[in-house]
Amino acid sequence: MTRYAVFLRGVNVGGVKVLMKDLAQLLLAAGFTDVKTLLASGNAVLSASSSDPLEVQEHCNAVLAGHYQRPIPTLVCTVAEIQQLSQPFPLPLPDPASEHHGYFTLCESAEDAQAVGAAIQGLAEPGAYLVQGRAVAWIVRKGESTANPIGKLMAAQAKQRIVTTRNHNTLVKLAKILG
Repeated sequence: MTRYAVFLRGVNVGGVKVLMKDLAQLLLAAGFTDVKTLLASGNAVLSASSSDPLEVQEHCNAVLAGHYQRPIPTLVCTVAEIQQLSQPFPLPLPDPASEHHGYFTLCESAEDAQAVGAAIQGLAEPGAYLVQGRAVAWIVRKGESTANPIGKLMAAQAKQRIVTTRNHNTLVKLAKILG
């Protein structure tokens, strides 16, 4: 069995609220094992017989679409990807560091991450960011993630491609669960 992290693009998708207890039950019924959810924001870890993360992602997408009668995209990451992203945040947080968050926007592919990075670079005031594989690291002052130019850009990108943003601390917690 291979362990994975599964991220829903959103837990409130198109007017459908996906509860974590329901997500866990759906994934268990679909044949995944060792399913655990974290927080109420669409994070799960599971074990699958497949060693292909794309196959696991397609299966998760089909299960959710079948149950909710509409697409609810997921992104599936390997343990190695989560371990890499859970390392110390790759960008220095501005002072005071306690007033800032490090975020990763997870993308479906490395090409999408490069495109998101290019879009950040095109902002009037791009801010600090770093493309790491199929993720983009960026920083925001606490409480300003939806008003921040990069945060707004990420919301716009979510309408064009499959991306989802998570706080670095969430990825650290998922890495611990995955072992």
